Amino acid sequence: LQFTKLLSEPGEIPIDADGKNVFVWAYGVDSSSRFSIHTNSGSTEVDFSLYKGPDSTDNSSSDSTVTESVSYRGRWKVHGILAFTAWGVLVPTAISVSLLRNLYPSNFPWLRVHFALNGLACIIMIVVFAIALTSYDTTGRNHFNGTHEKIGLVIFVFVLFQVMGGVFRAHAPKPASAIADTVHDHENVVNEESDEEFTDEGKKVEKSLQRMIWEVMHKGMGVLLLVLGLYEVQSGIALYASRYSPETSVEIAYQAWIGAGLGIVLLLFAYSKLRDRTPKTT
Repeated sequence: LQFTKLLSEPGEIPIDADGKNVFVWAYGVDSSSRFSIHTNSGSTEVDFSLYKGPDSTDNSSSDSTVTESVSYRGRWKVHGILAFTAWGVLVPTAISVSLLRNLYPSNFPWLRVHFALNGLACIIMIVVFAIALTSYDTTGRNHFNGTHEKIGLVIFVFVLFQVMGGVFRAHAPKPASAIADTVHDHENVVNEESDEEFTDEGKKVEKSLQRMIWEVMHKGMGVLLLVLGLYEVQSGIALYASRYSPETSVEIAYQAWIGAGLGIVLLLFAYSKLRDRTPKTT
């Protein structure tokens, strides 16, 4: 069904070609000519400023029209796919690699994998942020007016701080024997950077106050960013659907993906804790 309507008509609510508008809709499936209640109805909010192409002009006359730019829809689709890649794949995997490190062989470089995944997610987030920023610049719309945009800005700033904090972190303490080993054996540098709690003669090396504060802040920020990121992707899927298509299959698939991934990680984490508590026999 397609129809056209003037943006401004006497006796009717005007349509804002540069902002958000709420539309109500209803339809029925009865093919007979009798009057009946609509079987489906609802409302949706559409932001026409995001549909205008780069070459669109702002005309306030009654015969103005709004044309959706295919390039804009493509921009937001790429924006969403990249955001999902970062928050639906890379960041959860990076956190899982750290969370489940007790399950790996002792020589597995989990910290480097953790760094690499988070670093790649950070680069993707810069691209995601740039796509949104340039899209709004093209339309001339003010930035960060909606909840989705504001949370996106918070996530972007926090991600930069989190990555920098990981690079310039306070290192875990090491016993003298481990430090001496790194001098004679270059391969042991991997162990030096593993952030494992080293022990010397069977005694756990005490962490510095700076290290303990960093761990609390790093882990807390990581959990906060993951929750915000997952919510932001969910919000973006719903926003895209409201603008272009009411299809819900993508949203359902996303929720199933996150639920399945979370369940698998929790099961593996529980298994690792039970295995660590089980007395080893010789």
